[in-house]
Amino acid sequence: MVSIGKSIVLLLSLATFSYSLYVVGQLMLFLSTPRSISRAHTWIFNLLDNKSRLETAYGPVVFDTLYLIGFIFQHSFLKSALVKKLLSSLGLSGAERTIYSLTSSICLHYLILNWLPAQSIVLWQIDLDDSTSLWWTFVITHGICWVVIFGGSLVMDLPELLGVKQAYYDLKAYGPPINYKSGELRNLYAHVRHPSFVGLSVILFATNVMSVDRLIMALLLTTYMYLAWSTDHKDVAYQKIQLERKKLELKAQ
Repeated sequence: MVSIGKSIVLLLSLATFSYSLYVVGQLMLFLSTPRSISRAHTWIFNLLDNKSRLETAYGPVVFDTLYLIGFIFQHSFLKSALVKKLLSSLGLSGAERTIYSLTSSICLHYLILNWLPAQSIVLWQIDLDDSTSLWWTFVITHGICWVVIFGGSLVMDLPELLGVKQAYYDLKAYGPPINYKSGELRNLYAHVRHPSFVGLSVILFATNVMSVDRLIMALLLTTYMYLAWSTDHKDVAYQKIQLERKKLELKAQ
């Protein structure tokens, strides 16, 4: 009976893995698709001269901020010791990461589907259709950042990151996957589990239309990442060592 339950958890983790990849694909389109230019807008510096534009932005700003706060709350609360203890008491330790990944993906998907643009107020806007070089600069910059993020996810063990490996190890009665990793890597994972703070920050801010809704998203998410990711000098030293090892391995091939 226990094995059946753990087999179901494994199947759910595989479904969550696929769903999470789909949501990330939607996030890529959401963040990296060039935005259309607003012909009727007010520069953020001129709000006092056109208060009607500010009033039209109230609704989108409030709802978008609530969506972001909800995502941030879920992302932090489900990592808390209270939730981990609760899941452990229910015999769901092997499903902990799957539940975290699933709820994160649901919150993120909901945010993407319900996001309200507020392009009546902009900090800057650049029409990429007028310049091929600017269009390619935008696309290449975002492309490089996403490659760094996906590459980092693979290096940090994507199946474990999304909970598949934990469910499989639990089914096979192995110890948690983290127990098989070095102390230095476990220390790094304790401080950060999502790769490339810089890459995601560039994606958030390198937009051709910095409307007030996009500005709020960029500020809230980068602030959250900065506060939540507490890497130290040991983490930096470990990553430098691993980078040098990878270089030596590539040279030896």
